[in-house]
Amino acid sequence: MIRSLILSAVLISFFSLNGISQKKSIKKADEAFNTGEYFIAYEILEKVYEKLTVKEEKAQISFKLGECSRIMMDEKKASRWYGRAVRYDIQYPVAWLYLANAQKMLGEYEQAKENYKKYQNLVPDDPRGKIGILSCEYAVEWINEPSRYVVTIEADINSTASDFCPSFGKSKSELYFTSTRESANGKDLSNITGQSFEDIFVATKDRKGKWSVPVPIEGNVNTPGAEGSAVIINEGAIMYFSVCKKTEKANMGCKIYKSGNNAGGWSDPELVVLKGDSTVSFGHPAVTEDELTLYFVSDSIPGVKGFGGKDIYVVTRSSATAPWGDPENLGSKINTKGDEKFPHIRKNGELSFASDGHAGMGGLDLFKAKKNGTVWEVENMKYPINSSKDDFGISFYDDKNNGYLSSQRDTKINIYSFSMPDLIFTMRGLVKNSDTNMPLEGAIVKLTSPSGHEVEITSATDGTFRFNLNPNTDYSVIASKSKYLTALVDRSTKGLTQSKEFDILLELEPYGNKQIELPNIEYDFGKTNLRPESYVSLDELVKTLNVNSNITIELAANTDFRGSDEANQKLSEGRAKSVVDYLISKGVKADRLTLVGNGERVPKEISSKTKNGREILSAHKFLKSGDIMTEEFINNLETEEQKEICHQINRRTEFRVLRDDYGINAVKFGSGE
Repeated sequence: MIRSLILSAVLISFFSLNGISQKKSIKKADEAFNTGEYFIAYEILEKVYEKLTVKEEKAQISFKLGECSRIMMDEKKASRWYGRAVRYDIQYPVAWLYLANAQKMLGEYEQAKENYKKYQNLVPDDPRGKIGILSCEYAVEWINEPSRYVVTIEADINSTASDFCPSFGKSKSELYFTSTRESANGKDLSNITGQSFEDIFVATKDRKGKWSVPVPIEGNVNTPGAEGSAVIINEGAIMYFSVCKKTEKANMGCKIYKSGNNAGGWSDPELVVLKGDSTVSFGHPAVTEDELTLYFVSDSIPGVKGFGGKDIYVVTRSSATAPWGDPENLGSKINTKGDEKFPHIRKNGELSFASDGHAGMGGLDLFKAKKNGTVWEVENMKYPINSSKDDFGISFYDDKNNGYLSSQRDTKINIYSFSMPDLIFTMRGLVKNSDTNMPLEGAIVKLTSPSGHEVEITSATDGTFRFNLNPNTDYSVIASKSKYLTALVDRSTKGLTQSKEFDILLELEPYGNKQIELPNIEYDFGKTNLRPESYVSLDELVKTLNVNSNITIELAANTDFRGSDEANQKLSEGRAKSVVDYLISKGVKADRLTLVGNGERVPKEISSKTKNGREILSAHKFLKSGDIMTEEFINNLETEEQKEICHQINRRTEFRVLRDDYGINAVKFGSGE
């Protein structure tokens, strides 16, 4: 029904069939089909099919029934009849394409993909096979990863008939749309679709958000013929719409009309004169607020290159009263070998339209296009804006990401609202004492971004804090408390397309006369050179020193007891120097660093009161809190594996804070001063 607004007749002849009565029926069906009366043609052909016995004849009639079903937008019947046609070895490769299209609209993506492959093998030069395969793959991907749009059926507006092509009136509380409901003027059934002719209706929303019962628009616009695809501009003052008169058949003779809103309703329609002969159909208008640019749809326009099927064209003029200029096809970035329909132009210049020629989820999919210079960049609006069925006739409110669209996703064509909720980013955090693993109350937590945005709060009694974040922003979160090392984490909302809550943990390390072990500092056996895996831990130390710019530290390297005291002392001093040299190379000032080589003199004591100690105890069950990795302790262990583990524990690099007022009046911890 929607596609029939400006469909050109499909001219395919029938093979001769046995029997005079069948030939007469076929001739009548052929005439009906070629004049666009697909509903009548279908009824005749279905009766003919029941009487056939010859395989070739059944193939031909099955294909023709598939064509009628496809044009009347009945994908279930189309799938059935094209399926029979290919089983009867129809000699039209396009039957595989149309079968796949129908299966795609039914959401049968795997079956559709296989039939697109068959069509691609038969007609490798036709891009529709490849596009169909991609469409099936994209559809599954988009359903699994939907966009942020929320789509909701508008039950108060819809009827048991078809309701489609919504357009805002003078405000977002006034909605115009096309409908075939019983209260439409067109009482007769269309021989093309088998449905009533459509009229333009309007509904208004009250302060509580409740839609009124839709009524036909007042004035002289609606007739016993077909009116629809209306677009309202200038705050409800002017309407452009399509008219397909009841008396016309093939091609429907559709034209675009204009009407003004006055005290008595909408004025008598005024034909919008576009260049082209009388047989050219024009429909689906989309016009800018200044009425200087008009987008529309046509089968073909003499003298203007088309791309197949329905294409979108544009005309411009110098003033609102001047004649329209020569039509221009929007080109191959927009138009395809399929159908492009229902353009909608937003105030920001973005063009929306429906197409079954671009890669999409089903029949007609909704697309948006922006101009980059002179080139259109087209993007599928994806799921849930699109479905496996026909989705078309979208209308945005101003430049907001909300509005209305029409879709056949629920057995019939209905109007749906859509909106894109704001991206919401939050950060929920916890500050803890890294040694006790207990929450820290009263820590200062600061959120900063490169733009200068800064928020400072203190952690609650349970150590928690919370921030609201902005989209597309890098953040640093810094937690600090007296006598604890400040901790920092970085997070970013850049590139995120879904709302998100960040959960972060900031562990503050208490300091004083306490050694803090650096994890994963590795050296080759008997050497002082740092191994590459050590740099990760040291880079974290650099970050700690940068964020704690008021401290100086002592770095101590330790060895196991194997080897001579003198050799181990020298080795530990060399290793400590390697760490200090690396930190200096990363920009840490040398006067903030003191190196110490302990050799084998300071064996490691395991304590459950520290984070490092708990990690060791968790990894090695044979150890307990209070164990000291002395030579005697290690030699008394049961296995060589346990001994080697303890040697490794002794081979460590640690630091402790010496001062925490670097550059002011520094006081050394434990000095008593």
